[in-house]
Amino acid sequence: MLKYSERMNKVDYQKLFHEIKDFERDTFAERMDEYGFKNMARMELFLWDLEIFLQIQKILEDRIVLKGGAATQFYLPRDAQRTSVDIDMLFYGSYQEIEETLKKIEEVLGASDKLFHFIEHVPKNPKTTLPLHTYFVDIPSVLTSAERNKKDEEFPRQELKIEFILQPQQIEFEKRTGEHLFAVNSKWEYQLLPLNHLFADKLTTMGCETIGVQNSRMDEQVKQFYDILMLTQNCISEIDCAIVRRKYKKLAHAEWETRKEEEYDLELVIADVRKQLLRYEMADSGDDPELKKYINDFHSLYLNSKVEYSPQSVACGAVLVRLMYELMLSGSGWEKLQQALEIEKWLELSHLSGKEKGLKVREIREILIKEFGGYSVIPTQILKGKNIKRIFWAVADIDNLDEIEKMIVMEK
Repeated sequence: MLKYSERMNKVDYQKLFHEIKDFERDTFAERMDEYGFKNMARMELFLWDLEIFLQIQKILEDRIVLKGGAATQFYLPRDAQRTSVDIDMLFYGSYQEIEETLKKIEEVLGASDKLFHFIEHVPKNPKTTLPLHTYFVDIPSVLTSAERNKKDEEFPRQELKIEFILQPQQIEFEKRTGEHLFAVNSKWEYQLLPLNHLFADKLTTMGCETIGVQNSRMDEQVKQFYDILMLTQNCISEIDCAIVRRKYKKLAHAEWETRKEEEYDLELVIADVRKQLLRYEMADSGDDPELKKYINDFHSLYLNSKVEYSPQSVACGAVLVRLMYELMLSGSGWEKLQQALEIEKWLELSHLSGKEKGLKVREIREILIKEFGGYSVIPTQILKGKNIKRIFWAVADIDNLDEIEKMIVMEK
């Protein structure tokens, strides 16, 4: 197989922001080994996400902002990052400017009928009235034909999806480099949706029967939940509850307007989100094989092997996300989230070992089930067979965190 740099010369490739070696198979293999990723195809697509966005950003300057899964990874530690296979952007401008921009990029990258040619996708029956413009573009690939499930091609390639959502006014953003990304050490600055706005936007993906990702797209739904959970676990001290609350209510209303004909009903949205989270809280019950399948598929396709993302961890995470959602809506008590995470950390019982640790685990299990079992959506007889972290999250609630902390954490 030709080296990547040799193949690039064949298509008259001119101006990459990232170095050509970053796109080579050996580099992908090294980074996959270092960070525990197994899917080279998705790592390659993520790097091209970043490259194509920089090409767009160079032309549209401060009127284009990266959002979605690709933007989320800039805010997470490497161990929590996932791959992303498309580019979601907000753009303050016109459809005509998008067309002109993509045409310029085609000229820069030496587009052919096989590579770097942007093709617009116009759905026959759109499910939203958002001013959304979607394109697909083929990018060169280092994967073998077998790895891509394709027959031999003159130019091995993958398909990248790009979406622009037109905005009526200038968009806020912050700049971050890619120096801490798993896929590349990039010195370039990317214009990202600020954390609070990004988090609020992610929250609107919940509520599968109103404003969120529908159950017919469970792969996407599980992926969005992962981003929400990781942002909650890793960025909660940086997130401003008041800003998120204000933006979420505005975004939820706007999302409703693009889908529903009836009058906006926030309470209906809230009830819908709670219903979805209840399903996720029972992900490890054994009664939802569909959800279990999509969780496991997501882990193998998008995550590094070091990440614990199983039906049980999703069930625990769903409780944390539910607490966060309720506190965000109430506008107070945000510190309760940090309290819950600290209790979970303490339950590792790293200060104990051997028989003493075993006795403490048994004691905590009995306290949690006896004193707080009524809070659990899982029957107490099933809880008895779970580890103490799972039991904690099964019974945790905004109203009982202080009491749980007093009864099990203070009793060292």
